[in-house]
Amino acid sequence: MNATIATPVSNAKEVKAKNAANSKNLITDTVTDKMSVRIYSKSRAKGEVKFKKKRDSLTFKTTAEANAAVNALVDAGAKLRKIELIAEDGTVVNTYKPNRVRLTPTKEEKDALKATKDAARKLKAEQKATTKLNLAKIKAEAKAAAVKAKADAEKASAKLTTAKAPQKTKTTKNVAVEALA
Repeated sequence: MNATIATPVSNAKEVKAKNAANSKNLITDTVTDKMSVRIYSKSRAKGEVKFKKKRDSLTFKTTAEANAAVNALVDAGAKLRKIELIAEDGTVVNTYKPNRVRLTPTKEEKDALKATKDAARKLKAEQKATTKLNLAKIKAEAKAAAVKAKADAEKASAKLTTAKAPQKTKTTKNVAVEALA
């Protein structure tokens, strides 16, 4: 099976071009003139709306001839559904299907995109919550520090107001000493 990585496309012309490119040179096994190549395709005549499904069984001498015939069909506008390589005894040796490129995402792609968006949203919400929690913690610490500073300031001012100036010693007049003098 031809495996290519799907890349995002923006318009229908790109989709058609990529699908056509994915349909070319599909046959990789060796083809002999005793084998037949069965090509399942859909095509439509110019001006028709509906595709007609066809199944052609052709015989080719080489792999290159088979691929050239398939490429000519694709260039003519046919859409390949699958190609079967059939041995002389009628058994299917190999089946080839072109990888389809889609303009709209599949259900699985939508689900995967949704899961990644949800994970990113959840991570952002958790970061916001932790930031909010840290901010609240910092505010609470600042408030507690302000309350403590205010209490310390009040305590210091209370000490200043309650502290007494050193008292003067009271001296009593000695009347007798004054009288003698």
